[in-house]
Amino acid sequence: MKKKELVGLTIVLRELREDFFQAYLMAFSELVREMLHVEKKQSELRYLQKRFEKQKKEQTLFFCIFDKETDRLIGAIEIRDQRETSSQLYSWLHEDFWGTGRYQEALRLASQEYFIRTNAPFFSAHVDADNRRSYYALKKQGFADVSVHKGPYGKQYELILRKK
Repeated sequence: MKKKELVGLTIVLRELREDFFQAYLMAFSELVREMLHVEKKQSELRYLQKRFEKQKKEQTLFFCIFDKETDRLIGAIEIRDQRETSSQLYSWLHEDFWGTGRYQEALRLASQEYFIRTNAPFFSAHVDADNRRSYYALKKQGFADVSVHKGPYGKQYELILRKK
């Protein structure tokens, strides 16, 4: 069975596949790793392998973000099952594409797909307080503030996106 693709104006979302792992790790830059508190690419590879197994069981929604023009993997967006974690959103975009609207498009497409598949009323995200770029990207997409709490690396904002 062919995996689902979601096509936007500037990006294509493709469900995670094992043959994407190498391109994923190549795009997973040092700056992105630092912002996500991932020390080594090997840790992210183990995470990918676990998420791939969960996706096969339809226990998570995980897309790789591809630039539509170049077909280059440039990021990822995952919306995890709410029973698994209080922070459902996991996402990143290579810094070469920050400020281009690609993240907004990816988040919009992935959110729509999540709500269609799950019929959930909302999903959550946690953002480090010092990660203003991510915080404002979520706010721009329509996320609402829920609380501020102590996260594993300091103060974090908790936000939710409600189904429209």
